[in-house]
Amino acid sequence: MQIFIKIFLFLILMLQNTHGASSPWQNHDQSGAKTSLIGSYFNENNQKKLVIGVEFKLENGWKIYGNDDSGIGMPPQFDLNSSTNYKNHTIYFPPALEGIEQIGSESLKYSYYQNEIIIPIFIETIDSAQTTKINLKLDYAVCKDVCVPISQNFSLDIESIDAVALNKIEKFYTKKLYETKIESSENFNEIDMSLGMKKSLKNPSNKIIFMLLLAMFGGLILNIMPCVLPVISIKLMSILKHSGAPSKSIRFSFISTIIGILFCFFILAFFAYSIQSVGNSLGWGFQFQNPYFLIFLIIILAIFTAELLGIFEINFNQFLATILNKKISEKEAQKNIFLPNFFSGILAVLLATPCSAPFLGSAISFALTQDFSTILLVFIFIGIGFSGPYLALIISPKLINFFPKPGKWMIKIKHLMAGFLLATSVWLTFVLSNTIGILPSLLVALISVLIFASLKLKNNLLKFILVILFTALSFTLPLEFHQRQIQIKSETDSHWNVFDESILNNLISQNKVVLVDVTADWCLTCKFNKIMVLNSKEIVKLLKDGKIVGLRADITKPDPDIMKYLAKHNRYAIPFNAVYGPNAKNGLLTSEFLNKSELLKLIEKAQ
Repeated sequence: MQIFIKIFLFLILMLQNTHGASSPWQNHDQSGAKTSLIGSYFNENNQKKLVIGVEFKLENGWKIYGNDDSGIGMPPQFDLNSSTNYKNHTIYFPPALEGIEQIGSESLKYSYYQNEIIIPIFIETIDSAQTTKINLKLDYAVCKDVCVPISQNFSLDIESIDAVALNKIEKFYTKKLYETKIESSENFNEIDMSLGMKKSLKNPSNKIIFMLLLAMFGGLILNIMPCVLPVISIKLMSILKHSGAPSKSIRFSFISTIIGILFCFFILAFFAYSIQSVGNSLGWGFQFQNPYFLIFLIIILAIFTAELLGIFEINFNQFLATILNKKISEKEAQKNIFLPNFFSGILAVLLATPCSAPFLGSAISFALTQDFSTILLVFIFIGIGFSGPYLALIISPKLINFFPKPGKWMIKIKHLMAGFLLATSVWLTFVLSNTIGILPSLLVALISVLIFASLKLKNNLLKFILVILFTALSFTLPLEFHQRQIQIKSETDSHWNVFDESILNNLISQNKVVLVDVTADWCLTCKFNKIMVLNSKEIVKLLKDGKIVGLRADITKPDPDIMKYLAKHNRYAIPFNAVYGPNAKNGLLTSEFLNKSELLKLIEKAQ
């Protein structure tokens, strides 16, 4: 991130033969943030363009939110409509850090920036020969233990395009860099690294070749990344079972696996292009955001773990013989090794995709700004790199002789590999909890244990029925439970009224006990207070029975009236909670982090 900032500042402010502009720094007394506006013209592909950058400097511990689809946080919002010589603009948010906040049984994922950050905005002018006056209205929230909503105005005169020419900007800084929609925090360093490489990639065909090489090396390195441990167990068992086998059999087996790997990367490329083409953003491993996919993997891993522990055996040839109602000869069995190895290649890719590797982020960042053919090429080359160990064994099957021959020791290895897969299932359950919550995820884990236990039954028909039944339940019960939690939350919110200061004063004059909650969607501490205290049975009962009146003020979007109300209490940040009543006409303020017993005492005191 620091490299990103330094390069941008260098390009905007320090290039030779350039002339830019900058506004004074603006501070906010109640927050650890200051902001400034910088801007300059530049040349790109012989076209003269204008770029401005909104610069944030944040004190230690303070953060601003990134632009994502989580609905958490208030990312910076920019209004340029009052600018002169202005037609429209495009904002390019740099890749953000990723955070997870655990609030009760709910895990909230969000993106954020810290320390120093510059958000570039490309401006399309009406007349490039005229001076442009930028009038920017900036709204954002800066958060630490509390969140402070801030609204600021900037003005900046930028000279006409004839007066400036940023001759070097084309070598370092291109529009496509900021069109990158990769969201995984693991890819930041690779994206930054690609900046320096743009210098030598003037020829588009050379750039594509270079990115394909990056993709292949990234796929190869992916084999040794820590989060690919479950994949290693699958690969190791695949290699060990071929020890002593004929070279022809080894080659065919591993070719089948490679076809499965490449097929899976083809499907991923197709989905990536489809999602991009409708304007949605995604990151490497985007399928891990889908609860159905995660549940599917957890169930599959439970079955594979049971197989490695010897509880039952996955015998494809026996399954095929049952369907065809005939005996499979040994020669036919050799031909039927394709599908098991093909599916093992697919499973290896699916388990590996949440992990990033050096070079991989740069290649995917480039691919997702290109057409389908380029996206497909990049993903296929990642697959070729990922298939590297199998390719080596195909070229030289004798390498398998370096591995020990099969024996009783393999039982212990199988148990060890089963432990790796079991650990992966636990990790996937944790990932699932970030999507649908802890309790529904634990329900999935319980059902997977029941599937595991069902596989120990000797009655094959009963075993088959129970596995199908529990698998169906794993896709329905947890998600239904999650929807019920959302419904309960909605019913809880219905006991609150919309805040209005005149209504508050009227209720106070009637000697009503009033609980005020000032909140916002971008305030994580507010969500914590809501889940842990305001939605508790005791508070909800008081609201439902009419013993207290709840007024909720929402400043997800800036609201001057609510900010004036906060200022009357010498508060400029949220969360904000106050209790009014016959004995508390001016209000009793709570601490930022609500405590249920403290709040109940204040309610009693205000009565």
